[in-house]
Amino acid sequence: MKYTIKDIAKITGYSVATISRVLSGKEGVSEEKRKEILKIIDQLGYIPNQSARRLRSKETKNILVMIPDIENYFYNKLIKGIETEAREKGYNIILGDFSDSQEIEEEYYRMMKGQLADGILIVGSMSQPQRIVEISRQFPMVVISDYFSDELITVCIDNFKAAYDATVFLYKCGYRKIAKITGKIGAILSQDRLRGYKMALENLGLDVDERYIKYGDFKYETGYKLAKELLSVKPFPDAIFCSNDEMAIGACDAAKELGFSIPDHLGIMGFDNIELSSMVTPKITTVHQPRYEMGKLAAQLLINILSEEEISKGKYILDTSIIPRESTRNTNMTK
Repeated sequence: MKYTIKDIAKITGYSVATISRVLSGKEGVSEEKRKEILKIIDQLGYIPNQSARRLRSKETKNILVMIPDIENYFYNKLIKGIETEAREKGYNIILGDFSDSQEIEEEYYRMMKGQLADGILIVGSMSQPQRIVEISRQFPMVVISDYFSDELITVCIDNFKAAYDATVFLYKCGYRKIAKITGKIGAILSQDRLRGYKMALENLGLDVDERYIKYGDFKYETGYKLAKELLSVKPFPDAIFCSNDEMAIGACDAAKELGFSIPDHLGIMGFDNIELSSMVTPKITTVHQPRYEMGKLAAQLLINILSEEEISKGKYILDTSIIPRESTRNTNMTK
């Protein structure tokens, strides 16, 4: 049920004017009465409309940037893009690392009710899609990377196409038994990358062998462990496509320990093009994801929303590209 201010007034026994003062943060209401009203509003799940919310909120010039794991290299360029755009427009960013915890994520949403920031940029949410949609109705929000609903504004890449193209690239390099280490399979982007990989194999006339698919979590240790498992399967895969560069680096280390020659006996491909992928030995062939540009665009869209500009909902898709390096063979023949 959707409640109005009049409904809140009837339920609490206070006047509409009093409820409005509490919602707008104006003086003239005792602290005890204010807490009582806010508690009831919270229990009822009252969601005000956007224009009314802006009228009563006090502008902080802060943007809350919520990420699941600050140690993940993926986020450095993304955050840099966000901060660059925010500073140019007179905003500061507050970094919220919710450590892959839905409970901590919810704590940040509760803090937003205390006017922590004017809007939210979020990537890698642990919540159900409908919960994210619900939060977006309470606070201005732009989602980055993940895709949940047409009701949201999302800055992302085409993960299906990027994974499809990467798998075809490996085929053109001469690999035929291509394995896959996914990201967190609960994430839609991981599902899309897995679908792209499978569709490419089917269209290339290669079998989709479930023994060659392992479910990872974007961490180095997982790439290392799962690569060892894949390289115990016979016949051995001759390539491993990892859903991020950290897992690809882990897979490379595992393969070298087992005596596999990279890229001749085994090709390894990553995803994201983090800085570390060009610093290790061998340098990792990868899919370039424009993280800095994604951050800038997401911040720009959110600031436009805060300026009350009309912004179309749905996906804002940025292009990817393949970066050939030392971990795959025959890269000169794929162009």
